[in-house]
Amino acid sequence: MRARVLTLRTLATVAALALALGGCIRKQSEPDAPPAPTTVSFGTYRAVLKVPGGDLPFALELAQENGRPVAFLVNGAERVRVEDAVVDGTRLELKMPGYGNTIVAEATPQGLSGDATMLRLHGKRVKIPFVAEIGKTARFPEGAPPAPAGVAGRWAVTFTSRDGATEPAVAEFVQDGAKVTGTFLTPTGDHRFLEGRLNGDELLLSRFDGGSAFLYRARLSPEGTLTGNWWSGSWSVEDWTATRDENATLGANAPASKLKNPDAPFTFSFPDLDGKPVSLDDARFRGKVVIVSIGGSWCPNCHDEAKFLQPYYEDLHARGLEIVYLQFEHFDSFAEAVAENRRFVGQFDIPWPVLIAGISDKDDTVVRLPQLEKLAAYPTTLFLDRKGKVRRIHTGFSGPATGRHHEEWRQEFETLVKQLLAERA
Repeated sequence: MRARVLTLRTLATVAALALALGGCIRKQSEPDAPPAPTTVSFGTYRAVLKVPGGDLPFALELAQENGRPVAFLVNGAERVRVEDAVVDGTRLELKMPGYGNTIVAEATPQGLSGDATMLRLHGKRVKIPFVAEIGKTARFPEGAPPAPAGVAGRWAVTFTSRDGATEPAVAEFVQDGAKVTGTFLTPTGDHRFLEGRLNGDELLLSRFDGGSAFLYRARLSPEGTLTGNWWSGSWSVEDWTATRDENATLGANAPASKLKNPDAPFTFSFPDLDGKPVSLDDARFRGKVVIVSIGGSWCPNCHDEAKFLQPYYEDLHARGLEIVYLQFEHFDSFAEAVAENRRFVGQFDIPWPVLIAGISDKDDTVVRLPQLEKLAAYPTTLFLDRKGKVRRIHTGFSGPATGRHHEEWRQEFETLVKQLLAERA
């Protein structure tokens, strides 16, 4: 009997061990449970667009205000506020203020990964890979100490496109240690706020402000010249060279928009955002000083100009100042152009007429405005006196990134507008 009991106990023990071992074997062979989804975190990110020239970095800040998400795109002294932001668990969506461009990304253990979608001519949408790492503050990785000569100061620049066309520019850089900020002034407008660093003899600069994505790389030679490339998104690259010149200017031969006959009346008729035709012959413009801006909602310099014009309209409208926008958009569709311009108007609270005039092609613009001999830039701004005569045509716009040049234009603008307002019809 005792032997039988021992045998039964032994069998029970063996069976229990077998079950336990089997359970262990099954547990080891079973796949691990998937990790909990990573959620979007609020904080500061080193964000990067992956363009053909390499990493195009900018600072991205995600915050909450009154329980709602808000983002900031940071380049040098500029902080672009993005209020149209959605954080939904693992997903981030940003719609750029006043533009048709977006960033959509999913959370990762390191930060974010997704795409920036940029609107191009004829409504084409180009995706650029986007990644962001939370908690990182260095825009470009640190390299060798900056070359002793540095890059601070004023430079005479030439940009050369792939088809050999050249454009003059003036660069103005400020350097603090290895950190470099500044911009390029061109006949068609400035390159807005740029930030980067000088690693040894390599200059690196970048900007993504919602409207455009620029990356610059250049080498500083022992002779003191800069030679490099400028990438605009994933669709354009130009060469550039620069020599230090504290007296550099754009020169009298810089491209400029022109009228065929400045003495002839400037006329047009285009639909507003409600489809109603608007013309300079309308009663609201008769006997008024009129600023006509030829631009588009997609144009960063046009955004700077809209912000610039807004307080003048408020102050001087009662004295006879009118403004009208002729928008040449990336869309062939009127409805899509209207939708983008409603975003643009809302961004800057624009109270003056905004008209859909055509697509963003300079040759098409000249066809639709036959008084123009040449359109060199968006924006191009015409100043008409109370009799309807064009008294000045201004090509491009020097925004706040240009510092004293922006203030010089402000003084010129105020002098001209007040002079025109003082004249009789």
